[in-house]
Amino acid sequence: MNFLSVFLIAAKRLWNNKGLTLCAIVGLITAVALISSIPLYTDAANFKVFKEQLSAVQGDLERPRPPFAFMYRYIGAWHGPVELEDYKPVDEYVTNSVPGVIGLPKQLLVRHVKTDNFSLFPLSDVAYIGLREPLGWVNFAFISDVQEHVTILEGEFPKPVPADAEVIDVAVSQAFAEEIGLQLGETYVAFKRAETVGFQPQKESEKKLEEAKPVQFQIRVVGVWTPKDTKDVFWFYNPKAFAGSLLIPEESFRTRIAPAMEKEVYAAVWYLVLDGERVRTDDVPNLLGRINYANTRVGSLLPNTVLDVSPMQALENYRWTTFIMTIVLYVFAIPILGLVLYFITLISGLVVERQRGEIAILKSRGMGDFQVIGIYALEGIIIGVISLVAGTAIGRQVAIVMGNTVSFLTFGDRQPLPIILTPRALRMALFGVVVAVFASLWPAMQAARLTIVTYKRDRARAMEKPFWQRYFLDLLLLIPSGYGYYVLKNRGTINFLQGQAGGDPFSDPLLFLVPSLTIFAVSLVLIRLFPLIMELLARITGQIVRAVSIVLAMRQLARVSRQYTGALLLLILTLSLAAFTASMARTLDQSLIDGVYYKYGADYQLSEMGENPALEQQAAFGGAPSGGSSASNAEEGAVEMGGWVFIPVSEHLKIPGIRAATRVGVFPATATIAKNTANGQLYGIDRMDFPNVAFFRSDFAYSSLGALMNRLAIDNSALLVSPNFLYDYSLNVGDHVELTVSATGERKTIDFIIADLVRYFPTYYPDEQKPYLFVANLDYIFEQLGGMFPYDVWIRTDPDIDPQVVQDKLFEYDIKVVSMNGSREAIDKEQSRPERTGVFGILSVGFIAAALLTLLGFLLHSLISFRRRMIELGVLRAIGLSVGQMIGFLGFEQLLLIASGISAGTALGIWVSDLYIPFMQVGTTKHANIPPFVVLKAWDDIFIIYGVFAAMLILAIAGMIWFLMRLRIFEAVKLGEAV
Repeated sequence: MNFLSVFLIAAKRLWNNKGLTLCAIVGLITAVALISSIPLYTDAANFKVFKEQLSAVQGDLERPRPPFAFMYRYIGAWHGPVELEDYKPVDEYVTNSVPGVIGLPKQLLVRHVKTDNFSLFPLSDVAYIGLREPLGWVNFAFISDVQEHVTILEGEFPKPVPADAEVIDVAVSQAFAEEIGLQLGETYVAFKRAETVGFQPQKESEKKLEEAKPVQFQIRVVGVWTPKDTKDVFWFYNPKAFAGSLLIPEESFRTRIAPAMEKEVYAAVWYLVLDGERVRTDDVPNLLGRINYANTRVGSLLPNTVLDVSPMQALENYRWTTFIMTIVLYVFAIPILGLVLYFITLISGLVVERQRGEIAILKSRGMGDFQVIGIYALEGIIIGVISLVAGTAIGRQVAIVMGNTVSFLTFGDRQPLPIILTPRALRMALFGVVVAVFASLWPAMQAARLTIVTYKRDRARAMEKPFWQRYFLDLLLLIPSGYGYYVLKNRGTINFLQGQAGGDPFSDPLLFLVPSLTIFAVSLVLIRLFPLIMELLARITGQIVRAVSIVLAMRQLARVSRQYTGALLLLILTLSLAAFTASMARTLDQSLIDGVYYKYGADYQLSEMGENPALEQQAAFGGAPSGGSSASNAEEGAVEMGGWVFIPVSEHLKIPGIRAATRVGVFPATATIAKNTANGQLYGIDRMDFPNVAFFRSDFAYSSLGALMNRLAIDNSALLVSPNFLYDYSLNVGDHVELTVSATGERKTIDFIIADLVRYFPTYYPDEQKPYLFVANLDYIFEQLGGMFPYDVWIRTDPDIDPQVVQDKLFEYDIKVVSMNGSREAIDKEQSRPERTGVFGILSVGFIAAALLTLLGFLLHSLISFRRRMIELGVLRAIGLSVGQMIGFLGFEQLLLIASGISAGTALGIWVSDLYIPFMQVGTTKHANIPPFVVLKAWDDIFIIYGVFAAMLILAIAGMIWFLMRLRIFEAVKLGEAV
């Protein structure tokens, strides 16, 4: 049998099972898309970060340099000036060869050469050179194509001069011309004294110094220039750096300057900008090798020429971070990919199930096992090629969706990632196809062992358990799951990718993989128990229920539960992973928001600068403060106490976008109990405004926030303390305690009454120096201190407010803001991290794909189950069951199956969430667990899933009714085989 014949057989078999073939293609496309999307996303996301890092403003430049900017420099001050002839070989190589050697398209090349400094004199002072002070210090320089990037304010850009020209036309910068009074058209003398051409020797061979001749040029100012755009990428230095340069054409430098000087090239710069938009991690090793080769070649043509600016280190970091993130995302995706592969195996099993009789006949006619498997392998290759092409195209779109992910199943409108199909993504896609094809061959390998006899025996009643039940794989998987939980409970994390784990759940995928393994192991155990549970329920219902449809459904599920194992397992896994993933995402999102708001206290925290006339007087006259200042010194509307003057906090509410504001003072405090002292931190608040502004969670105190504020209202001296303060010093609510409070140089002991307990307070992190927390009325503290002292202002704003606009408005109202820290910017920054976006992106897209495949798989399983049971259903109709009873029988069977999967999956997902999510509050600091995790259940997402599966049940029942209405007894019930 030649290959063409086998290929035609495989193609015909695929065509004869069009529906299942299409489902298999959908499964493979999903696998390929998910697998290829991860390297596409990590490449693009980290390339974006790579560009942002390199595009940061550097030095005194007014704009960032492009990511793929290269700057070669020779500095004569360090290594000695050189002749123009020594400069020419390296100039020609950099200009004509370096872009080709590096292998990236050239976007910009700027060449710059300058001489050593000359002293500049008016022409009338030429006889007094050396006796009079020069007008300034200048150098002759050319910058390639500079005339296209400057504006000539007066005159024109100089033209080249011949070698015998007495006067050299030059252009000067506007700033330099104004500074020393240069006039357009005037002639000056540039003079360089006869001196030793010295420099700092780098080597012993460089210690020889050479004598230089005196040089004098007459120059004429023919143009005054200023840069068109100081932020133009052309300017490799800030244009101010060329203020003292006399710009001339390159031809004038070569024909007039160079012949008259020795070692005229004092500094040379080559600024090269290349197009690296299509560079990806696969290109980095070769690219770095080519850059190093070019650098070595440049150094050999002109020794001591160095590559000062390049993306080499950033490229190394980009490659490493992409490699790590790719591994992390693949580990996160393992459960989802496992579900997809299981779906492919399930569909393949359904195909093989329909063809088992055909396989047995082929085997009886002499076809070997490998020939049978070969036909299925060829079918898999045909499907795989189709899936590879379509899957990689869809994978690119999946990567774009991942880049727009904000949280689990939450997507935003972010700047699109620069997605480019890379060889690495194609290799991973091909690997995914190979794995998926091998997974689809598993049922064929099992069926290839059948003969006519074994097929008939197996068809009579399938009693053999699945292999994982026969070898107790489900029970064995509980061992690593239990060990993972033990390690997490004792260590808090699992070491993974040394140096990456421990501080971030998005860098430690085993925090997600261990719960997924637990879900998988427990799901298998539930499948093992399912027949026993159904048998028990069938016995119970048989005794107490008289409805034939219910009894038949229960006995069907108990008797041949193996037929439902695949669909039920897929359902349980999908629902449990969805419940766990949604709860994990909800918890991590809320934890991020809570952590940031706890750090800053409110939407924004303003550190403001008040005024102290007494301190200003002391600073002005050098004497001691006069002991206070009168209210007349304060600005109108301001409040003055104890020397400090502040704008009333109510003035903040006049700013558009600020909804509420409150004062918060933070002071070091020491409690004295008997002979013991206890250091802590005292917060002074305005009890009326604080609840409207501050972030305060219900678990921060044993009482509600309103109750705490009422405690402060009852007595001005009321004090809220941390529980450990009470326990450590055996105090009770109602006891008096004295706190020594320090405030801007002032120190005073204040009496308080303990009114209630507070466990956590925004911005407070306990440590050894201040282990205790105290909260009191701010006005009472100021009253006892004898005046106001500096405090912060916390504000609540509109969601879409621009913080810079708010800060500008505050300055307009004479509110001097030293710093403005915002919670929302910190949250947005964290949510846009590539690691977080990638994890939630692959989990979201993967869940959507897995859920759709589960729906499809379950519906197909139901349809094929109906077709396989045609004789059974026909017999039931023939013995008298009505269509209504048949619908009730099959409908209740489907309902019980779906309800079992949904209830088991939801319960398992919620249980695993409670078990493992608390371990995800990991960090490298001692305050990483403040505020503590609150595990949230994503019931809204879970109910949406319920709705989807309810729709699936309706579709299944509708299809079943359609099938039963078309069922003809005389076709179903007949002697011999089923059609």
